[in-house]
Amino acid sequence: MLKIPPISTHKMQTILPEEQYLVLYRISWLALVSCMYALYMGHHTLAIVPGSVFLNSVNYWRKPDYSWRRYLDMSNAVSMGLYQYYMAYGAQYGIAYYVISGLGASMYPVGVYYYKKGDTWTSVYFHGLFHVLCNIANVILYSGYIIPPVPEI
Repeated sequence: MLKIPPISTHKMQTILPEEQYLVLYRISWLALVSCMYALYMGHHTLAIVPGSVFLNSVNYWRKPDYSWRRYLDMSNAVSMGLYQYYMAYGAQYGIAYYVISGLGASMYPVGVYYYKKGDTWTSVYFHGLFHVLCNIANVILYSGYIIPPVPEI
């Protein structure tokens, strides 16, 4: 006979105090603005990038812990970022996008550094800056023409 294990009543602790993780939760909503702007500008295939980042980010930052939601959020952000970096090649504002999103991406390890040192507010600021700069870069990219790169055969 199949035995079903009991459901754990142990609640996982969040990685930040509520007042700090709510800052990142609110900042995560910027990706929805980027998604809507991509749709408005007719970049439908790229709207999936900030759209999926938005969904996964708000899902994670509503109560951040070391559950599957964290790893889904992180892997989605990386894979969507790589997809968009590829699609930005040759775009009208591709260079500006690469510079600003690269600057934004550089904020992430700085935030991790401060988190590991126990300076969680500084970590939150750098992680928030990561979100803000990458969404600014998205809007810049979506403001111009984007020709999907086609590999030569």
